[in-house]
Amino acid sequence: MTAKIGFTSFVEAVQRSHLEALVFFNASQKRVLNGIIDAIEKFGPPEIVEDRGRLRVRVSGKTEAQSLFAIDQASGRPLGIVVYLRSDLENISVLHLGIAEEFATDGPRSGEHLLFRLLRELRRCSRRLKGVRRMEVVYLSGRNETRGRASTRKMLL
Repeated sequence: MTAKIGFTSFVEAVQRSHLEALVFFNASQKRVLNGIIDAIEKFGPPEIVEDRGRLRVRVSGKTEAQSLFAIDQASGRPLGIVVYLRSDLENISVLHLGIAEEFATDGPRSGEHLLFRLLRELRRCSRRLKGVRRMEVVYLSGRNETRGRASTRKMLL
């Protein structure tokens, strides 16, 4: 039986090692390396911060980014993350994405489509923000490279 997945804006501090693995040591990063480099150059590198026993991920640049996590509801283990910000009145920019290896394309739980579900949840949350019309993913796929850099994908909300 597969674990039930929930969505939240934080991860408990006891899950730090799982979150570090998801954000910094994710084997799938090589697939979108150029997009990661672009996002870091533009917004700053991601960093894990703790506040009152809860973890979130922000970018060290001047922007105020937010986190949305997919978690295993039974254990609290982070399974996926999206770091995003409201880049202007009409746009949400997804700066960083990560999913646990078992949910990747070649993983045993790939059929659960965690990345799609995580982006759909962000889209649902974004619809509640007045004026937001689009969500852009800074790096969506390493296959969409133009001049060695991953392109941005925009989706209407």
